[in-house]
Amino acid sequence: MSEMVASDGDTRGHHGREGGIHLNGATIMTTPTATHLEIARAVGYAGVEVRAERLLDAPSELEDAVREAHVEPGEVWSLNGIQLQLGPDGRLDRRRLDRDMPPRLAICRRLVTQYLLVVPPRADGADRTLAIQAMRDGLEILRDAASRDDVGVAFEFLGFADCPIDSPALAGEVVAGLDGVDLVLDSCHWHASGSGSLDPFPVERLAMVHLNDAPQKPPREIEDADRLLPGRGVIRLAELIAGLRSRGYAGPWSLETFNPSYWSEPPERVAADGLAAVQAVLAETATS
Repeated sequence: MSEMVASDGDTRGHHGREGGIHLNGATIMTTPTATHLEIARAVGYAGVEVRAERLLDAPSELEDAVREAHVEPGEVWSLNGIQLQLGPDGRLDRRRLDRDMPPRLAICRRLVTQYLLVVPPRADGADRTLAIQAMRDGLEILRDAASRDDVGVAFEFLGFADCPIDSPALAGEVVAGLDGVDLVLDSCHWHASGSGSLDPFPVERLAMVHLNDAPQKPPREIEDADRLLPGRGVIRLAELIAGLRSRGYAGPWSLETFNPSYWSEPPERVAADGLAAVQAVLAETATS
């Protein structure tokens, strides 16, 4: 097996595991997971984040990743992931969670993932107070179940206008006093939420930062498919990274785009270009 290189190797996060730059499967979404792992190794990423939408109901792809790619503990930083849903009463849809959780935890066990990534729903008009409590309830359930397999749980807010948890401040409210739950911050969602202050965001609980860019477009109209490689858009990445570093965050980082135009390009080239782009924005901030 080729050794993954810690491209920006700092130690941080759940269980003190190695940081570095990771390759999220959404960047090369049409690439099978085993190939995703092999490309990440060859290009020089520290690890990967794999996609639930590729592996659910795809036992052969999961087994290929385990056996043919010889996945080892620590290579798969996270399974992305699970979306908590609201019921008609605005509270946690527990039935949906009870259905969605077991197969995802089974993937985490099989790939020895470090984290299960959790996101809120897109539910326009939802009551924020009820939604915050619903997220807390769901995260508590997931935390307790995942901890039995030594898997961490991390929550990521979505900056979309129709998401009830759409800002750093609200993400902070979700995890306040909720032990054993970490956070993920995505640059595109920070941008879509208005690029506001991270002062109310508990950076000390940050386990991963997704880096990407966005075109010139009203932030609240940004969708995942608009994402660009870092440095090719208008997101104030230098400001974001500098702000995180000033509060002690030094990694890990992950390249996560959902742009279909990248999926039609050779995945090795996208991965290499993406790693260089992330390294460039991190270096720019480190020397400024």
